[in-house]
Amino acid sequence: MSLDETPPGRRGEAARELTIDLEELTWALNSRDPLGESSHWLNIESGTILSLIGPDADDEADEDPRDDDRWLFIEPIESSEAFRVMEDFVDQCGDDRLALALGQALQQRKPFRRFKDVLAAHPAQRENWFAFERQAMEAIARRWCKEHDIAPRWAIRPNRPTP
Repeated sequence: MSLDETPPGRRGEAARELTIDLEELTWALNSRDPLGESSHWLNIESGTILSLIGPDADDEADEDPRDDDRWLFIEPIESSEAFRVMEDFVDQCGDDRLALALGQALQQRKPFRRFKDVLAAHPAQRENWFAFERQAMEAIARRWCKEHDIAPRWAIRPNRPTP
């Protein structure tokens, strides 16, 4: 905080308006890489997202975003936040038996895998989960943009309603 209690980057500056692909941003925010071999970057001039995936991705990229102020690193959400989204789904799923099974899955080893395994046996609820997760991730993406002083205009994708 500054002396006037204004958070850094918010001293009367207008948020940067960018056209961003919401699906790409939510994917980048939700892509945790335990090996640390991938990274995602937002170009703060164009709104494009650069994904570097694999151990040699930095060497193969046309430019290195780490050395350029035009690129903002997209830090993936913590697994605890993704876990909380699953817990929220369990709380609202409306099927007591499924909620119990999903809750138990979340308490076991490899809860993300077990959660998906339980949903695999419930196709209708699985689709509900995908819609719920997409909506939660879109809210996270909006919050991420706000935290980085970005006023997003979401890119229009064919056959997909604008959020």
